[in-house]
Amino acid sequence: MRYKFRYYNGLYKMAAIFGGLTLSFFWPMIICLFITKVIAFAGLVDSINNNLISEITRIVLNCSFLSTAVYIVLRKGAFLYDDRLVIARYTFSLTNWKPRIVINYNDIEKVNVNYFDIHFTKRRFSMLVLCGDESYNVELTLKNGKTYYFSIEDQEEFCENLNRLMEKYNNK
Repeated sequence: MRYKFRYYNGLYKMAAIFGGLTLSFFWPMIICLFITKVIAFAGLVDSINNNLISEITRIVLNCSFLSTAVYIVLRKGAFLYDDRLVIARYTFSLTNWKPRIVINYNDIEKVNVNYFDIHFTKRRFSMLVLCGDESYNVELTLKNGKTYYFSIEDQEEFCENLNRLMEKYNNK
């Protein structure tokens, strides 16, 4: 079952789309730039051929286009399966580098709808959805102490279905 991400309004949704495209395109380039600066700082530039640097740049550019295409084509949202929860966002952020987060039901401690606005708290950085609704979201706590916040449509129904699936899966 798929639940689409929820945004505060249409402007936030457009900002999330453009922000996701930008992050998907530029993160591989930023990483490549960082690596080349480290190589240059270490003094290994003389030993690297210019053709090799141009090949690396071409590969990184192709990776950037590929990650952007993945963001555009694949469906995003929270998916409930028989044995796991998948939060598919297909973009990167500073706090979570996984574009697709897979969580087994036996790893979940609790899930509930959070009505508290997390915008001005440190929890804001645990938000998985770019420009998501920060005042009405799902709070997912894992047994290892990690907490995820994400805003989706029909959040009460999502929490009920997830609790039912967790109970069913844990009783097997």
